[in-house]
Amino acid sequence: MTDNIIVSREIHLKQRPKGFPTEENFEIVQVDIPEPKEGEFLVRNIWMSLDPHMRIYMAKGTGIMPAYQLNKPPSGGCVGQVIESRNDKFKAGEYVLGNSGWREYWVSKGNGDSNGQDIVKVDPKMAPIQYFLGILGITGFTAYVGLLKIGQLREDVDTVFVSTAAGGVGSIACQIAKIKGCYVVGSTGSKDKVEWLLNQAKVDYAFNYKKLGAGSEDNNNNSISSELKDAFPNGIDLYFDNVGGRHLEAAIVNMNTFGRIVLCGATSQYSSISVADDNDKFPQYQGPSNLHLAISNRLRLQGFLYSDHYDILDEFQTSMSKWIKEDRIKWKETLYEGLENAPKAFIGLFKGENFGRTLVKIGSDNAS
Repeated sequence: MTDNIIVSREIHLKQRPKGFPTEENFEIVQVDIPEPKEGEFLVRNIWMSLDPHMRIYMAKGTGIMPAYQLNKPPSGGCVGQVIESRNDKFKAGEYVLGNSGWREYWVSKGNGDSNGQDIVKVDPKMAPIQYFLGILGITGFTAYVGLLKIGQLREDVDTVFVSTAAGGVGSIACQIAKIKGCYVVGSTGSKDKVEWLLNQAKVDYAFNYKKLGAGSEDNNNNSISSELKDAFPNGIDLYFDNVGGRHLEAAIVNMNTFGRIVLCGATSQYSSISVADDNDKFPQYQGPSNLHLAISNRLRLQGFLYSDHYDILDEFQTSMSKWIKEDRIKWKETLYEGLENAPKAFIGLFKGENFGRTLVKIGSDNAS
């Protein structure tokens, strides 16, 4: 610290992506972080997480949140350590979970601060602190809410299909469904991921959609549909959708009457989102062209946000902690070292290079 000023590196959004994100959309800069004022505390980031939905806010806002500002860091999950505090509720040395990723240091007033984020303390004795960005955090909670509350999973009854099944949310969704005694099939994008799903997550069947037909997610819906027909001879009861597009179209064909489709993500479409046109509309997506089948088959399709369901957060934490202790949940992470590699890590989400939860190690972890 020099003259009570810390020099912090940050990754700024330099330009809004047009189509597939590139490293040119970002730049690394240095900024001065002043010492905390009365009621504030200073955090040194250790880990940050990356999610495909960030691509939406790099282009434009939604009814939930405005677009990320240019020449500033995007928001994103992070875990760090308080290194200086003038806030009685947060002491130096404590670890906290926030939404100020893409930077080395940040200052906060705590819950409801000027950045609109809630700060949660985490206990490094409970689990490695990065777990609170994944299996014990938003990732695990999203899978739990989607399956059990939105999808109303029926234990020992349902047949379940999960897309992006080796991703952070998808891999947990698969394993929760298996814990509940269901028949589970996962779709993923590589041979290694298929093997992990079969051998570690213990799904009943997994397939690499890139090896079907022409090998493109956008033009092989007939092959995906045929694969699902073979994998589900008695139809799909519940589809946990992380992809949208052709996967969703293929699943609709194979859904049972009164089937449920949990709309969690649409990774196949995020790179199509660009700055709004004159009518402030999103671009026209491909598929599903067979949505009419939802009427005759009385399907229920429902999107959700984990943040609407904090009423079951304690239930989730109790269940997930128990499953982890019993070694019933396997957890995979793709780790990048150094803040400067955050753009590369983010782009990897859309290239299918990352496996499980994508995390960036920003600084040293005194708890490890």
